[in-house]
Amino acid sequence: MRALNLALICAMLTALPSTLWAAPKDFGEGLANASPARPLTNARHQHDHWTGVGRIRNESQTLCTASLLDTRDEDGHSGPAYVITSSHCLHRLNGAVQKDLPMKGSISFNYFDDTLETFKTYSLKTLKWGSSQGVDLAIIELQTSLAELIKAGIQPLKLAEEVPTDGNDILALFSPEWDTLHLSACTHQTSRELVEQPFVWRVTMKNQCQGVGRGAFGGPLLDRASNRLFGILSTSTRDQPAERKCQRDAPCEINNGLPTWHAETNYGSPVTFLNHCFAKGVLQADSEQCDLYPATAITFKNPEPIQQYFVQKPGGKSKSIVPRWNLSFATNTPFYRYKTTRRALDCENPVHYSAPIKAENAYINDAIGPQTGLHMLCIVGVKSAEQNVTNGMMRNALTLAVELAEPGPARTPNLTISLDKQGLAAYTVVWNLAPPFMNRYTYKYGPAATTDCLRPADYLPIPPPPPVDEDDDIIDLVYPLNDYPDMPLEKYARLITVRDKPYKICTYAYDQADQPSTLRVDLLKPR
Repeated sequence: MRALNLALICAMLTALPSTLWAAPKDFGEGLANASPARPLTNARHQHDHWTGVGRIRNESQTLCTASLLDTRDEDGHSGPAYVITSSHCLHRLNGAVQKDLPMKGSISFNYFDDTLETFKTYSLKTLKWGSSQGVDLAIIELQTSLAELIKAGIQPLKLAEEVPTDGNDILALFSPEWDTLHLSACTHQTSRELVEQPFVWRVTMKNQCQGVGRGAFGGPLLDRASNRLFGILSTSTRDQPAERKCQRDAPCEINNGLPTWHAETNYGSPVTFLNHCFAKGVLQADSEQCDLYPATAITFKNPEPIQQYFVQKPGGKSKSIVPRWNLSFATNTPFYRYKTTRRALDCENPVHYSAPIKAENAYINDAIGPQTGLHMLCIVGVKSAEQNVTNGMMRNALTLAVELAEPGPARTPNLTISLDKQGLAAYTVVWNLAPPFMNRYTYKYGPAATTDCLRPADYLPIPPPPPVDEDDDIIDLVYPLNDYPDMPLEKYARLITVRDKPYKICTYAYDQADQPSTLRVDLLKPR
């Protein structure tokens, strides 16, 4: 009888559909974790499930990656088409939460290597919500509805219910600058609070997916087994030196109040909370369940918040900087509350915030420290002195970071030296400024045999640029290089022609406290 029952059970199991026995789908198509990113094709519709990931351009032609959201409800109700991307990829505005602003630009879907003639490009309509404080996210409504896009063969991505646990296999999709959609595979990792001045992101994630760089930010992070969207790429430390940690394009994590550096690491922002922000396919601006609202918009009055102070040791020769916030600002609400803390995530906890303060002539000048390391200032706007705290209000608090550092040598001068490729014996020498760590330079140059770098005479300042100079041995042209108009990092370059003898360049960097670096010496050889 028992043998008969076993035989019957085996027969029933054999009769079950084969799909129940199939292994979980691998949307990574066998791509090994941490292997080089793979360009994607779709001429045979093999990647139709990613037609909704594309290249987005705003009015200033900034290139980012963006994803079309599947916002249909259980009954199939559909509304406007929304794409999400990185807010700080589109612009470098800190403090202000932008809502319902007309937006010019376009997004191109079906953005694959072999579909160049069948890209599907649509106009942007409205920046529904954008912020780089706390979370790095922009939600943009298109001129075309979601139903029209789906009818045109563009498939939106569904949001995941939750962020994967550490070690889960994930995929990153992105369009590198001037290239089409690429696929990269890696594992998901949680990360600590993140500082990339002037931005502070409190809830982040990280990975080591390969190929991430300019143009990739805003790209979707997907669960490898389900193809569900749980996050977007925000920033990366790739190709950046540790000396630039916490500065632009060189984010650092905060560990017990101290900045920590992880080389060749990408960071992203979670987006699963957006599941609570749509009703019948429409973004709900007044929903208490959506943590996008209410939002505080802060506008800084000049000068903007300083990013680093230096603790003065007794008898020290460095410039003394009084460690206070000295922050003047305006807010979009009649009142504000604030507090100082060592942990950015504390900004989302209403405990220890000040009583409501009238926002007219808002000014915070509390002392910072005295402990070394990172210190945070949290600001949240309130509509009235009696307004109750909400999750959305706390999630949208602004966080500013300042580092108190021990006096010491400034960071090593950051120079880029390249040889002219047209056959001339000319070098382009670029001094990269990175305030507050490399606030200015002094330098001199001359024949290697007779130029004494240790002799303090004849050093020239950067900035301002030195005057144009020309003689028989060297031709100079000093000019500022500014690749991005909103970039705080300035570059100053000098064209040096070396004819029959090597030249020596001597450089010192000075930080915000006017502390000098160690000497850097570069040798330019004649061709």
